[in-house]
Amino acid sequence: MNGVQLEVVAPILEGQGLCAGCELVLSEAAPSGWGGPRTGRALEGYPAEWQADYQRLLEWVTALSTRYGDRLTIKVIDPHSTAGLVKSLRYRVRRYPTFIVGGRVRIVGWQRESLEAALDAVLAASAAVQGGLDGRPEPGVD
Repeated sequence: MNGVQLEVVAPILEGQGLCAGCELVLSEAAPSGWGGPRTGRALEGYPAEWQADYQRLLEWVTALSTRYGDRLTIKVIDPHSTAGLVKSLRYRVRRYPTFIVGGRVRIVGWQRESLEAALDAVLAASAAVQGGLDGRPEPGVD
């Protein structure tokens, strides 16, 4: 089954060294060998509300990655980057975080239940299309 892409447009707080997005990717790719994210080292320079939102985003991305595994590809996009500007214009992003599920469904803000419902719906639709394309019935279908 093909996975679904989740794009997260949200400000990424940066410290010294690697950008936070790179640290997140590296920590997920090699959690035991790399040593994990070091996000606390320079975040104290940001307002407490920004730090809390950033930590919340990290927790959400980790939880979604754990829950959906290989069925979900997550891209965190800083709106200050060129890609972030393009995404913001294309999907009319005005508040952060904005979650774009499968390039079609847009969830704005911290609406975890709505996000998970959208992910489940897109994954189910993807599985139905995939099942129809290869001619094999889906598991549990007689």
